[in-house]
Amino acid sequence: MEIQCNKPHPIAIGNGPTVRHPILMWFFTLLLLLGWPLYTLGNGFKFKIKNNSKMNAAIFYKISKKSGSVKIKALMNLNPNEEKIKELDVSKGDTISFYGQNAEDATSITIKKDFETLKANSKTIFYIPIIIPEKQTSNFESLEGLSIKLEHNKVLNFLLKMDSTSMSSLSMLENNFQNIYPLGTFIFVDTKTNRLLLPPLEPSFWNNSETYLTIQDSLYAMVNKGHTGMANTQVAYFVAKMFDSLKVNNTAELEFKAKLSLIRWKPSVNANIYQVFNDKAVLDFIQNCYAQIDNPDKEYQRYRLYFLSSYERIDDLEIYGKQFYNFSNQANISLSAPTQIFSTNLGVMYTKDKTLSNYYSIQNAVLRTKAYDFTSLLFNGFKNNVKNKIVADNYKEQNRIAAAIIDEYKNLLVYNPDPVRLNLAALDAKDPSPSLVPIETTVSNLSYYNFTPADTAKTTDAVAANYKIDTYNNKVKFFNSHLKVINDLIKQLDQHNADLTRISQTDPGKSYSSTVSSPGLLKEIEVNSNIIRKD
Repeated sequence: MEIQCNKPHPIAIGNGPTVRHPILMWFFTLLLLLGWPLYTLGNGFKFKIKNNSKMNAAIFYKISKKSGSVKIKALMNLNPNEEKIKELDVSKGDTISFYGQNAEDATSITIKKDFETLKANSKTIFYIPIIIPEKQTSNFESLEGLSIKLEHNKVLNFLLKMDSTSMSSLSMLENNFQNIYPLGTFIFVDTKTNRLLLPPLEPSFWNNSETYLTIQDSLYAMVNKGHTGMANTQVAYFVAKMFDSLKVNNTAELEFKAKLSLIRWKPSVNANIYQVFNDKAVLDFIQNCYAQIDNPDKEYQRYRLYFLSSYERIDDLEIYGKQFYNFSNQANISLSAPTQIFSTNLGVMYTKDKTLSNYYSIQNAVLRTKAYDFTSLLFNGFKNNVKNKIVADNYKEQNRIAAAIIDEYKNLLVYNPDPVRLNLAALDAKDPSPSLVPIETTVSNLSYYNFTPADTAKTTDAVAANYKIDTYNNKVKFFNSHLKVINDLIKQLDQHNADLTRISQTDPGKSYSSTVSSPGLLKEIEVNSNIIRKD
């Protein structure tokens, strides 16, 4: 028997060659079925997707075509902290985006990757964190709002009083750490140069101080740098400069903590501040101050004598902060680790730091220094010092003139022209310091004697008389000479007495205005902290 098999008809696949064998036909058909999708889908990339939220999340991905069409597909469900790797195809010119959604319909941050980025790192497994922001009720303030808070804070308001160097001013506080003169130190300052004219006199007297007051406070704020349009530039200057120094570009969470103490000099029991000025330990220093003053009337405003009376000390200052960033224009961001992300009234924000960082801290720095102003006492003391010297010199000159008057009067007695007609008050030779009263009284009643004319007769009696006349006239000459000297000396004495009376009655308090507002109280003023630093 002959069995005949039917020959298969030839099959043409596409425009390709004709396939006559059935096995080959099915092979090429399968190849077309498998090859065609690979040709159309494009490139496959691996993505490690992790749910960083606290709830289960449904994960979606979105393909944005170059043509503008969009395709959204559900990918998987992930438990909290669960992660899976998926391989997905992205065609040239397309962009793939991932996001998650929890049971409360809260949506995560969208993480976007374009084809060019994926192709350039095709061997990388791309990390896609699914982070659903926590809802926050934080109200971000402007710099002006923070400045007002600082201004009304009883401890931290000093931050707004820093000078224009701002954060560097905080560094300047460190220069006042420890290297300061103790309370009770005398400092003599030239205000033109703000320099010390003498080495400060540190206290060897009544060295006593105590802490009068200690206060502490803190301040917390979420501050947005961009909302500064209405801010007072002077008030907000410190905060703005601090943002610049800390390179805060957008928003920051700030916390300030400070503790201040007021340390004051205190006199010993049964003593007062005025007694310090007259302490023997201060006398030499005061005299050296006088030696620096050439013209007290003209230079009164230039010099200042301070007595360091109190320090406002920063026992502890700490400034903490954490910077936040907006997700606007951050569509391609990929976070390498879970971070704090939340939704606020300023939009969705994230931070790279989990905790607040210490921006600045310092301990035991002197913030402000106050001193009693002894300048008026110094200059009035200087005037008294000068006046006392003038008075002493006047008394010395007075004694010299008085002694000269007495000597001249004794000589005048020797040359008395007519002891019979002219009775001069005799001085007691045993009296070491005879009074000027009888001399002044006698001299005031005297007048110059006139010369007696010679006898022109040529008799023997005339010759004898002329001898006596010459002797008398010589006495008159000496008498008048001594009388003139005495009169001049008495005039000098009267002038010195008048000067002495005027100087003695001068009130030094009227020359230099007192720095005190009430009698018996010294004025305490704030002084430049730089001048109380030890070099």
